[in-house]
Amino acid sequence: MRISDLLGPRSSGGFRPETIAYEGPIGGTRRGLSQAETAQAVGALREQCEATRPARPLRIGVLSNHQLETYLTVLASVAGGHAFVPLNPKFPTHRLEQIVELAALDLVVHDATTAEAAPAIAGATPLLDATRVTTEALAVSPSTAADDPFAVVGALEVEADRLAYMMFTSGSTGTPKGVPVTYGSLTAYVTSICALIDFPTDARHTQFFDLSFDLSIHDIFVSFHADGVLVAPTRVDLMMPGAYVRRERIDVWFSVPLLGAQLARATRADDVTGLRVVQFCGEALPMETVDGCRAWLRPDGEIWNLYGPTEATIAFTAHLVGADEPVVGAASIGRPFGDNLVALLADDGSTSDADALGSEGELLLGGPQVFAGYSTPAPSPFVEHRGQQYYRSGDLVRVEPSGLYYRGRVDSQVKYRGYRIELGEIESAMRSTFGLRSVAVVMRGEGAEAELRAYHLAAEADGDLDLTRLGATLPSYMVPVTSTALETMPTNANGKIDRRALP
Repeated sequence: MRISDLLGPRSSGGFRPETIAYEGPIGGTRRGLSQAETAQAVGALREQCEATRPARPLRIGVLSNHQLETYLTVLASVAGGHAFVPLNPKFPTHRLEQIVELAALDLVVHDATTAEAAPAIAGATPLLDATRVTTEALAVSPSTAADDPFAVVGALEVEADRLAYMMFTSGSTGTPKGVPVTYGSLTAYVTSICALIDFPTDARHTQFFDLSFDLSIHDIFVSFHADGVLVAPTRVDLMMPGAYVRRERIDVWFSVPLLGAQLARATRADDVTGLRVVQFCGEALPMETVDGCRAWLRPDGEIWNLYGPTEATIAFTAHLVGADEPVVGAASIGRPFGDNLVALLADDGSTSDADALGSEGELLLGGPQVFAGYSTPAPSPFVEHRGQQYYRSGDLVRVEPSGLYYRGRVDSQVKYRGYRIELGEIESAMRSTFGLRSVAVVMRGEGAEAELRAYHLAAEADGDLDLTRLGATLPSYMVPVTSTALETMPTNANGKIDRRALP
């Protein structure tokens, strides 16, 4: 396959040098970056990465988040047919050190905001300062239309099974699980979602997600493939999304439902032309949020609900929420798009096609977007259906006329603030940090009211637990709000902790 299949018109003859490709903070000010400037900076970063570590292909750690350098490094990696691995600066140093080792990185790229922390995280892995490279590249007059820098990139041939990026998700043993996604899977997703949803040329796209959250990959590559503009928000914008939409003239919105609820509560100003496309993913979408966001749409605007785990490349099913649907419960997660396939796994281990109305079971995912397996040791997540390998999502669904409906989880994973979390990893960290033997973590409440709560035996801990200590090993969103000491842990007939019986 060619890189142009992934990157779209800019790399296949549609290069428009003066058109804006990115808007956000650049060199201490907020401004736009043209396609020509983007191409020049991407080319410079690619050359420096390949010169620093002349291996083929490279594995590049991206120690950057919500910066211009974040997006340019991702594009530079793909422009060379390499693989990138997000290293979220918000994560504890120990966790990032684990990822650097588990991913076998050839290079760690950082920006000015992460320069100080980079040496400790990278260890013996070579470092590259993306801010320096980008600044030097943008100081030179960019290429002209006659000198299309993306043409060379677009002609680059890569194998469909070559690694494009690797995400690390929560692991029940305490070690992050590596999820490798290939160029074939990424291209299948980007081309399929762009065929499904009409993203207008020059549309201005949001970018709310951290790079370590794979929905950010949608923002970067969909905006690029659809010839749009990626508009980076500020921290304040996350608290005032209505003002962000108005100030930046946003056309295409993509977020978790919780941020959508904030948009729904904001008042639309008279000078806002309206959103063309609104997309949600990451957790169950309340119909009340959909109803509230309709005020922000243009008359012909659309609201889509997407669903998919990291292992199946960003999103796997989609549902265009109709204006006449009841404003109760959660929205349908829809049906598979592109060449994606779904099936159901019953309690007795049998599989069936997900087409009988009213049928329920664990959702199985098959097709070109599904990964081949974890890069770190883990039980096989696959089952066979009709002679093909399907990924066990762990999500219970019911088949209804408007598509699939999410019914809950079959294991100890939960969706919290848009993140998929193994509760066992939090419990493992608590055992290690506080010397506990009996501990249980559960999620209480739904939506904005959801909280992670822990329970432990009073006899195993001296006084209250200082849960902030968990921040040394866990991301902040995985730290429980409380840990309650119990005289005894409730158990079931098998002697296991009965989570349903916890207070």
